[in-house]
Amino acid sequence: SKAGERNLLVGGGVGVPPMYNLAKTLKAAGRQVSVVMGFNAEDEIFYAEEFKALGVDVYVATADGSVGTKGFVTDVIREKALQYDYFFTCGPLPMLKALYDATGEIGGQLSFEERMGCGFGACMGCSCQTKYGTKRICKDGPVLLKEEVIW
Repeated sequence: SKAGERNLLVGGGVGVPPMYNLAKTLKAAGRQVSVVMGFNAEDEIFYAEEFKALGVDVYVATADGSVGTKGFVTDVIREKALQYDYFFTCGPLPMLKALYDATGEIGGQLSFEERMGCGFGACMGCSCQTKYGTKRICKDGPVLLKEEVIW
């Protein structure tokens, strides 16, 4: 990865587990790691304790405000003025787009949770526009660099 020294990991719902192994890897490499997780409500939260056990800073956003910051992951990043020089994210498309917009010039990697019709690149159902043409999430992804994605 092109990780910097201060990494921000952002997971939404089922996008949280992939961030856990990444957090372990980054911590083992001596990187500073902050994790922001987004859920709808308190009863959906998982992995928070596991992340804390790794020694990373953990922040939670809930849409209903039952835990942590009320709102979305981008609200946490803004409210807590989190400092980072590279980000990794996995979650629903609206979250990826909001994070793309909120991170300004900072680079990152977006892991798309896309429904994949055929799974081998023929149907183009999971395609994403990039500076290098159309990429298929199932074949060319699911991780794309922020700087190549066109919204």
